[in-house]
Amino acid sequence: MNSSQIRKKYLEFFEKKNHTIVPSSSLIPFDDPSLLFTSAGMVQFKKFWATETPIPYTRATSCQKCLRAGGKDSDLEKIGLSGRHHTFFEMLGNFSFGDYFKEEAINWAWEFVTCEMKIDPQKLWVSYYSEDHETINIWKKILPENRIIPLGKKDNFWGPAGDTGPCGPCTEIYIDSGIDSSCSNPDCKPGCDCNRFLEFWNLVFPQYNQQADGTLLPLKRRGVDTGMGLERIARIMQGAGSNYETDLFIPLIRKLEEISGLKYTEKTMKEFRIIVDHIRATVFLIGDGVYPDNEGRGYVLRRIIRRAFFQGTKIEINQPFLLRLVSPVVSIFHDVYPNLEKTKEEIESVILEEEKKFIDLLASAKKIFSTDIEKLKNNIIPGEMLFRWYDTYGIPRDLIAELAEEKGFEPDWQEFEKHLKQQQQQARQKSIFEQRREPIFEMSPLNETIFTGYSNTEEQSNIIALYHLPDRKMWEIVLDKSPFYPEKGGQVGDRGIISGKNWSFEVIDSQIDPRGIIYHIGRFISGTFQDVEESEKVVARVSMEHRLDVCANHTATHIIHYCLRKISDNRAKQAGSYVGPERLRFDFIYPLPVNQDIVSLIESEVNRIILENHPVKVEEMTYQKAIEKGAIALFTEKYGEKVRVISIGDFHSELCGGTHVRRTSEIGILKILSFSSIGENLKRIEAVTRQHAYHWFKQKIEILQQATAQLKTTPENLLFSINKMKKQIQELENKINTLMEKASMDIPSTLKKNKKEISVKNKNVSVVTGRFDGLSFEQLGKIADGAASEITNAIILLTSVVNGRAIVLCKITPDVSKIIQASHVVKHITKILGGSGGGKAEFAQGSGKEIEKIDEVISNAHNIIKEISEQLN
Repeated sequence: MNSSQIRKKYLEFFEKKNHTIVPSSSLIPFDDPSLLFTSAGMVQFKKFWATETPIPYTRATSCQKCLRAGGKDSDLEKIGLSGRHHTFFEMLGNFSFGDYFKEEAINWAWEFVTCEMKIDPQKLWVSYYSEDHETINIWKKILPENRIIPLGKKDNFWGPAGDTGPCGPCTEIYIDSGIDSSCSNPDCKPGCDCNRFLEFWNLVFPQYNQQADGTLLPLKRRGVDTGMGLERIARIMQGAGSNYETDLFIPLIRKLEEISGLKYTEKTMKEFRIIVDHIRATVFLIGDGVYPDNEGRGYVLRRIIRRAFFQGTKIEINQPFLLRLVSPVVSIFHDVYPNLEKTKEEIESVILEEEKKFIDLLASAKKIFSTDIEKLKNNIIPGEMLFRWYDTYGIPRDLIAELAEEKGFEPDWQEFEKHLKQQQQQARQKSIFEQRREPIFEMSPLNETIFTGYSNTEEQSNIIALYHLPDRKMWEIVLDKSPFYPEKGGQVGDRGIISGKNWSFEVIDSQIDPRGIIYHIGRFISGTFQDVEESEKVVARVSMEHRLDVCANHTATHIIHYCLRKISDNRAKQAGSYVGPERLRFDFIYPLPVNQDIVSLIESEVNRIILENHPVKVEEMTYQKAIEKGAIALFTEKYGEKVRVISIGDFHSELCGGTHVRRTSEIGILKILSFSSIGENLKRIEAVTRQHAYHWFKQKIEILQQATAQLKTTPENLLFSINKMKKQIQELENKINTLMEKASMDIPSTLKKNKKEISVKNKNVSVVTGRFDGLSFEQLGKIADGAASEITNAIILLTSVVNGRAIVLCKITPDVSKIIQASHVVKHITKILGGSGGGKAEFAQGSGKEIEKIDEVISNAHNIIKEISEQLN
């Protein structure tokens, strides 16, 4: 049975059990700052167990894309060492939200495994949480007790996915590979680290909601959350020795054999497994909008790509090769994830860029290693140094180990691990909810805030929590329902006023936590926190000016996206955005150069659409229907199966949870302030709309008016006047240069008359000095050259005052430079003038701020040079 058949059979089995088939969500968790990546099938359903608000279904089944690399769930370091762990994998799952519980979940799992998959029941074992007596009693009806193994909390209590959320006891199903795969322990059973027992299905029973402080509260809806790795069940059904010998990996291994010229054997197994695992993770991450970076998700992606490439060097591949594995990945998954086909070219481009960068890094790695170990007093490489190589330079741990072994050094990996754990914690997305919060009062339990801001900007609400934020000297208010849009999806949170009976509160920011609770952050502008009563009725008003500016900028980003795709033949792809009241930022991936003509074309197209006054329509529909209608999905933004689609006219639609204008003309006008490249293939547009665009134009017009007044011309003739003035300036500069060249020929004769003779190391030397205020270094240099051609055995020291600073130039003839250098003279002189300088033996220059000392230096130069020569002796 191939993997496609297993996937299909699983979903259809639970659909017959009245489960709704829900498409996989993105690897980037939507609206969940506690997670770096989607690490389990239940991530997109976390809210369903914790809320009392209506949900679209109480039973669901899915095949979820998952990634475990970075953060507490990371399996990155296990890849290649086992045949069952992966960074990217697919998780088959069935879920109950306040519906069925343990008995149905266990019985249906047994039915699927033994009847649908036809796995021999005699080969199946299970484990359960030792304190979960309900679960063991159910299993006793199915299996003999000697194949039902109690395990502790570490093995059989799951969750949460992140720091907070649903969790509970679990029971796992194992297949026995036989005594030949066993360790030497006669009591070998599930829970042993050997390869005999393969856990392939985990049935979790969410009963608790873990709080940030570790407290376990009862869930609103207890339920079921199961997860079966597709790769593991495929291994069982295909009789493979490991997950890597299944149809999900074999095409990749065959292609890698072709690229490397080597066979997949026990000798090359580790390198092959890491490469084919990591290329799957890479393809899916880029396909979901993650790009290599030095922090967060992008940092994890970069580490994965570099780790895969480094394994290639171990099997003698030293040129870019990972991009050649993209096509086989797409071929394996294109039926299930058609978006991969559409983004294939872009994925290959991003991977090739990273491979080229890493090739350069590897070339310098040995140099970095050699330079740093010279500083060591013994043969122990400290963990801080190891981590800096690993983190700052991206040098893989394997490479560090090899270099250390080659040079006879021992890495302190224990200290390195401390730094790594600290970095992993920091790499996880920072959340405003990590700040210290002191509750004044809080209704228990807090339920998801009802958001009414799509249709209302004013709401009668009840206050259900008040917190003090001592670190920020601010307060947080939680309402039962709110019109304030919280920050998410690149859009900033709403601002406004909350009014109680005897107090008013200015909201300067609105945030939302993973449970859907909206926090209104700000300060009291009348009354104090002591005037606030629990459950008090309040009026919450959103600032209309702030909301309209944000709406205009958000809709403008959609129009920019449309115009970019149109101009680039759909090759440009959004990589991120910021939508605030004062400005907008739009980041996009595009592999070709973008010149000013294209930027101007984008701006013109955007403003044309704005002025055409197209309607902006908002609809809710299923994700599948939205995609079928051509909507662009950056992330699977949804609560359950519903998504919000923003359509502009009849030509562009996107999935988006933000707020927007009703018609494009409400944007007013858009002005692109800047365009920049912020990385290879990664571009950024920054722009303003509405009143902020008006103020930009107003400021530029005022500057234009001032310029025309100064030049006594009109705006139409301004360029002509500027060009005329430039021509006049050039003519004057030419005249000055002609005069300076003549002067530079005459001045040396004058300088020659004022020279002073001194003895330096028994050699007669002529010291020539002069001050020529207003002349540049270049002009002083011409004078010095002229003097040097007429005077032998000379030290020529010239000064000038330019822009309020003293500049010094020294030229020494070749024979004298052998006993005293120009750089020595200039460094000494500029130090007297309160500055610095330098140069070479025959020529040097510098400057200082103390111009009042110039004359003293010039008149006493011969004595100063004598002192310098004596110091050099």
